[in-house]
Amino acid sequence: MSLHEDDVALLKDIIDYSIKIIKSTKGVKFYYFESNSEKIAANERYLHIIGEAARKISEETRTKLANIPWKKMIGLRNKLAHDYGEILISRIWLTSQTSIPELINELQKIDELKEYIQKVIKDV
Repeated sequence: MSLHEDDVALLKDIIDYSIKIIKSTKGVKFYYFESNSEKIAANERYLHIIGEAARKISEETRTKLANIPWKKMIGLRNKLAHDYGEILISRIWLTSQTSIPELINELQKIDELKEYIQKVIKDV
Protein backbone atom coordinates (compact mmCIF):
# COMPACT_ATOMS: atom_id res chain seq x y z
CA MET A 1 0.00 0.00 0.00
CA SER A 2 1.47 3.29 -1.06
CA LEU A 3 0.74 6.37 1.06
CA HIS A 4 1.30 10.00 0.16
CA GLU A 5 4.49 11.36 1.75
CA ASP A 6 2.56 14.15 3.57
CA ASP A 7 0.39 11.49 5.20
CA VAL A 8 3.45 9.44 6.15
CA ALA A 9 4.92 12.54 7.84
CA LEU A 10 1.68 13.06 9.77
CA LEU A 11 1.61 9.40 10.76
CA LYS A 12 5.17 9.76 12.08
CA ASP A 13 3.97 12.70 14.19
CA ILE A 14 1.22 10.48 15.57
CA ILE A 15 3.81 7.83 16.38
CA ASP A 16 6.18 10.33 18.01
CA TYR A 17 3.50 11.76 20.29
CA SER A 18 2.12 8.31 21.06
CA ILE A 19 5.61 7.30 22.19
CA LYS A 20 5.77 10.44 24.37
CA ILE A 21 2.53 9.36 26.04
CA ILE A 22 3.81 5.84 26.60
CA LYS A 23 7.07 7.15 28.07
CA SER A 24 5.37 9.69 30.32
CA THR A 25 3.03 7.11 31.84
CA LYS A 26 5.38 4.12 31.93
CA GLY A 27 5.53 2.74 35.45
CA VAL A 28 3.10 5.40 36.70
CA LYS A 29 0.03 4.44 38.72
CA PHE A 30 -3.28 6.22 38.16
CA TYR A 31 -3.34 7.73 41.66
CA TYR A 32 -0.01 9.45 40.91
CA PHE A 33 -1.08 10.49 37.42
CA GLU A 34 -4.32 12.10 38.59
CA SER A 35 -2.47 14.19 41.16
CA ASN A 36 0.27 15.33 38.76
CA SER A 37 -0.97 18.34 36.82
CA GLU A 38 2.15 18.43 34.64
CA LYS A 39 1.66 14.86 33.45
CA ILE A 40 -2.02 15.50 32.82
CA ALA A 41 -1.32 18.69 30.86
CA ALA A 42 1.45 17.04 28.83
CA ASN A 43 -0.72 14.07 27.91
CA GLU A 44 -3.65 16.31 27.02
CA ARG A 45 -1.34 18.24 24.70
CA TYR A 46 0.09 15.07 23.16
CA LEU A 47 -3.42 13.73 22.52
CA HIS A 48 -4.43 17.05 21.02
CA ILE A 49 -1.48 16.92 18.62
CA ILE A 50 -2.28 13.30 17.68
CA GLY A 51 -5.87 14.28 16.91
CA GLU A 52 -4.77 17.31 14.90
CA ALA A 53 -2.42 15.16 12.82
CA ALA A 54 -5.20 12.59 12.31
CA ARG A 55 -7.52 15.38 11.16
CA LYS A 56 -5.00 16.40 8.48
CA ILE A 57 -4.54 12.88 7.07
CA SER A 58 -6.08 12.63 3.61
CA GLU A 59 -9.43 10.91 3.20
CA GLU A 60 -7.74 8.48 0.79
CA THR A 61 -5.26 7.35 3.45
CA ARG A 62 -7.94 7.17 6.14
CA THR A 63 -9.92 4.88 3.86
CA LYS A 64 -6.86 2.69 3.15
CA LEU A 65 -6.13 2.47 6.89
CA ALA A 66 -9.67 1.74 8.03
CA ASN A 67 -8.46 -0.08 11.19
CA ILE A 68 -7.12 3.18 12.64
CA PRO A 69 -9.75 4.88 14.87
CA TRP A 70 -9.65 8.21 13.01
CA LYS A 71 -13.02 9.48 14.25
CA LYS A 72 -12.15 8.74 17.88
CA MET A 73 -8.76 10.43 17.59
CA ILE A 74 -10.24 13.52 15.98
CA GLY A 75 -13.19 13.50 18.38
CA LEU A 76 -10.90 13.48 21.40
CA ARG A 77 -8.88 16.31 19.88
CA ASN A 78 -12.09 18.31 19.45
CA LYS A 79 -13.12 17.57 23.03
CA LEU A 80 -9.72 18.66 24.34
CA ALA A 81 -9.76 21.82 22.22
CA HIS A 82 -13.30 22.95 22.91
CA ASP A 83 -14.41 21.50 26.25
CA TYR A 84 -11.64 22.87 28.42
CA GLY A 85 -12.05 21.82 32.03
CA GLU A 86 -14.57 19.11 31.22
CA ILE A 87 -12.13 16.37 30.24
CA LEU A 88 -12.07 13.50 32.67
CA ILE A 89 -8.62 12.59 33.86
CA SER A 90 -9.68 8.95 33.82
CA ARG A 91 -10.43 9.24 30.07
CA ILE A 92 -6.94 10.61 29.39
CA TRP A 93 -5.48 7.81 31.53
CA LEU A 94 -7.48 5.08 29.83
CA THR A 95 -6.53 6.42 26.41
CA SER A 96 -2.86 6.45 27.37
CA GLN A 97 -2.95 2.94 28.78
CA THR A 98 -5.18 1.19 26.23
CA SER A 99 -5.86 3.15 23.06
CA ILE A 100 -2.34 4.44 22.44
CA PRO A 101 -0.67 0.99 22.62
CA GLU A 102 -3.43 -0.37 20.35
CA LEU A 103 -2.80 2.50 17.93
CA ILE A 104 0.93 1.76 17.84
CA ASN A 105 0.14 -1.92 17.13
CA GLU A 106 -2.03 -0.91 14.16
CA LEU A 107 0.56 1.54 12.84
CA GLN A 108 3.25 -1.16 12.99
CA LYS A 109 1.34 -3.04 10.30
CA ILE A 110 1.93 -0.26 7.75
CA ASP A 111 4.94 -1.04 5.54
CA GLU A 112 6.05 2.60 5.22
CA LEU A 113 6.19 2.92 9.03
CA LYS A 114 7.66 -0.38 10.22
CA GLU A 115 11.30 0.70 10.14
CA TYR A 116 10.55 4.09 11.68
CA ILE A 117 8.57 2.57 14.54
CA GLN A 118 11.33 0.09 15.27
CA LYS A 119 13.79 2.97 15.65
CA VAL A 120 11.68 5.11 17.96
CA ILE A 121 10.12 2.35 20.05
CA LYS A 122 13.42 0.83 21.14
CA ASP A 123 13.83 3.50 23.83
CA VAL A 124 10.44 2.78 25.40
